Amino acid sequence: MTAPAHITDEQIAQFRDRTLPPAALLELDEHVAECAACRDRLASGANAFSEVRTLRADVAGHLEHQEIVACSEGMASPEQRAHLQQCSMCQAEVQDLSRFRTELHDTPRAPRKAQVVSIASWKKWTLPAAIAAAVLLIAGGALWNARRRQPLEQAAVTAPKTVEAALPPVEQASLDRAVAANRFDRAPILDQLIVKPGTLLGSKSEAATLDLLSPVGTTVLSDRPTMRWTPLAGATSYVVAIFDTKFEKIAESPAQTGTDWQVASALPRGQVLIWQVTAEVRGKRVRAPQPPAREARFEVVPEEVANHINAIAQQHPGDSLLRAVLYANAGALDEAEEALRAMDFATGQRYRESIKKIRNPE
Repeated sequence: MTAPAHITDEQIAQFRDRTLPPAALLELDEHVAECAACRDRLASGANAFSEVRTLRADVAGHLEHQEIVACSEGMASPEQRAHLQQCSMCQAEVQDLSRFRTELHDTPRAPRKAQVVSIASWKKWTLPAAIAAAVLLIAGGALWNARRRQPLEQAAVTAPKTVEAALPPVEQASLDRAVAANRFDRAPILDQLIVKPGTLLGSKSEAATLDLLSPVGTTVLSDRPTMRWTPLAGATSYVVAIFDTKFEKIAESPAQTGTDWQVASALPRGQVLIWQVTAEVRGKRVRAPQPPAREARFEVVPEEVANHINAIAQQHPGDSLLRAVLYANAGALDEAEEALRAMDFATGQRYRESIKKIRNPE
């Protein structure tokens, strides 16, 4: 069946009477998901939204309204967080309610008006879910009815769930905010590590063309991090030097022919450090970064912070987003991006955009 510009009154009647064939119902679902006018027409009938609630409760394929509210308030369970990572519709509901809560906090409004907006948001996103649920009920009604007759106690025994350790309240709240907003909080330490361009060691005449890659403008968990930079044409060796903020040398590498070096001795934790690379090119020395480039700053997180992050990550080994949130909260942006590589590309990309904004604040 070819879908018209808008659904017809006959299609609406067939939908309400549950007489649409599954294929036609799927086409109607796709159209209503994109067309606000038809969505309103379909919702305007008697008992439309009571049917929505009934279908959601029966199919149990999405979060209930109470669960959406709990997630928007930072009280999601591990199962609900896992569902939000996979379900864009429920994630959108949480985001919508979270944004409304923020607007309500910033601009006080009458409680009755807030309730009306929340219901409107609920209508906008739950109607397509009801249509999809109807497909399941029509196509697999017999199987579903058989499952409904199964005692709840038996279902719990035959489908055990893995119980993970509960997150501390601070980390739980951070994770819920990240899920709801698709972004990370900015760690305060980054204000000291991401600096504006300014004058650094050396003179402008050296004209370096190599760039320092990492760690720059971030923290690291290891006290023996690996320093990485881009190659410089004609360079025969490189020397890495690490300083404190008073430019007293903390560590220095031997001459390197490659473009990375792992620090040999433990660096001080909880202290802002600055590093640079000096390349030997045809008897001349070229140092990077050069003015007006930014200083290459980083910090090794305090030991208790590193231990806390590692302990939680070990308790939740399969939760890549949780690890990324833990790293981002500590300012470890490189490690947060590495954790995101284990996620699907589309989801990880949204959070990588968040890290990009943190690195380059407006």
